[in-house]
Amino acid sequence: MGEWILPEVKQEIEARQASRKLNQEQEVIESRISVSPNYVLIDGALWEDDLYIAKQKNILYRSLYRGTMSEQLDSIAPYLFSLEQNGEFEKWIKEQDPIKRRVTWIHSSSNIDALRKHLRRFLRMKTELGSYIYFRFYDPYVIDYTLPCFTREQLMEFFKEINYIRVQDTRADEDTVFYILEAAGLQIDRKALCGQ
Repeated sequence: MGEWILPEVKQEIEARQASRKLNQEQEVIESRISVSPNYVLIDGALWEDDLYIAKQKNILYRSLYRGTMSEQLDSIAPYLFSLEQNGEFEKWIKEQDPIKRRVTWIHSSSNIDALRKHLRRFLRMKTELGSYIYFRFYDPYVIDYTLPCFTREQLMEFFKEINYIRVQDTRADEDTVFYILEAAGLQIDRKALCGQ
């Protein structure tokens, strides 16, 4: 019977189905975003002595560097901290200077080791000349600038283990959430911080 449908009617049906799928996907993502982040990425280079304090708070964390690099660059490495154990830790982070001690909030369904393994894949970027450079994707200012420039394939790979990323820029008074809708690609929700 589908063969007898007029092309205009078939296009209308397909458009409605695509719209319905997008709406369903949007509802799922919005329900995820309403849940607090369960990880925070801290850039050791920005946190200086406070990084040592954070490590002493008995919170599960992992350096994104490993081996001798982790040892040599301990004070400037990016660290993934779990927020599931202690709400006081999240509160402590939010009390720090939001410009000097900026962080990237993440919500993921993965455990800390799987998420760390996933994030490690993005620490280096290949240049046009074929050499590699460090990519500081974990800095909120870098995320805000680079994610919109990623190709669809890069975004799908980057968000494979991530439900959403939240960054706050007090300079611009913005709270920004990045997430992927399979049907529509990268979504960016920007809201005023409202004195947070």
